[in-house]
Order: sequence, then C-alpha cells, then structure tokens
Amino acid sequence: MNHLKITAIVTLAFFFLTLSCAFATEPTTGKILILYYSRTGKTKLACETLQKPLGATMLEIKDLKDRSGRWGFFTGALASLFGMHTEIEPEHPDLAPYSCIILASPIWTGKLSPAIRTLIAKNRFDGKKVVLFTTTNAFEKEEAKEKAKALITAQGGKALGYYQVTSMKKVNDKKIERTDDEIITDTLKFVPEIQKIFSSQN
Repeated sequence: MNHLKITAIVTLAFFFLTLSCAFATEPTTGKILILYYSRTGKTKLACETLQKPLGATMLEIKDLKDRSGRWGFFTGALASLFGMHTEIEPEHPDLAPYSCIILASPIWTGKLSPAIRTLIAKNRFDGKKVVLFTTTNAFEKEEAKEKAKALITAQGGKALGYYQVTSMKKVNDKKIERTDDEIITDTLKFVPEIQKIFSSQN
C-alpha cells in the first residue's frame, strides 16, 4: 500500500512539474485588444486578419456621426484635417484586462480618423503596449507616424509600433482598389513583428 502511495505522489509531482515548465516556456504576450474604426470595411478586414493569429479580442469603435456616402466622407476628412473629435461608442471601453492594445484606423488627410483620435483623447493607456495599424491610400511619412504615436504617449501608453497597409494600387497609371486577398496577405506579414513587440519586456 505504501509503495502505491509513493508511486502516486511521484507521478503527481512529475505531472505538476511538467505543467509548470510548460507555462514557463509560453510567450510573455499579454492579453491583446484590437480597437478599430472602419468606414468602408478595409480596416475591419485587416483587424480580422490580425485577430486569429494574435489571439486578440476585437471591439469596434463607432462614429455616431453619419460618415456614409461622399458627404459623410467629406465631413470626416474635414474633421480629420483639423484634428477635430466626434461622438463615439463606446466612449470608454474597458482596457483593464489588456496589457497590449492595437488601435486601427483609416488615414484621412494624412491623419487618424476622428473616431480613433477621440478614443485616444478620452482614455488613458497607462502602462499599455500600443501598436497603431492603419489603412491608407498612400504610405505615411515618418513625421506623420511620430505625431500619431505622440497622441498615445500623451495618454500614458507605450507607442511601440506603427504599421500600415495600402488600400489602393496603381495599374496603368490609374489608382484602383486593392483586393481583399492583397490586403490580407500584406497584413499577415506584420503578425510576427507585432507578436515580438508585445512579447518584449519594454
């Protein structure tokens, strides 16, 4: 009987030791939240592409002003140009469970959409690792990227990366929309880099 007890204890000890080692070798990536605004669906598509390999939670930030149609885009672009804010929902998403945040937005007139700018301005990101991800018609210059990252820093976050995917391409001197597959392919290329950033001790 004593022999059986000793065998059982040794077996359990080995099991828990193996289990603890398994957890110790897992990546240190914290819980990831993707907060996104998408007017045409391109930014949403990119975020859905990131979600699965990153094991992230997604939450849509809605602009309560009507941005549909040409007039809606015009008013949105104008608001973006002048750095104006808008009404959003949710205004204060629960960030507490997450140590890593991806903020995703289209780029209008060289700046983040009013919805995402408002989100940043109305929330604190203290101690959070934050990555910006944008969809754009043309790649942003470094100066524009740094200004966007500065918005995060001002709210206490650690702006550790800025990634962008173009939604347009030039064919025979004409700009046309890129396909969903092209956007997905480009987005997936950033997954290893984002994982590395979120797994770092910075």
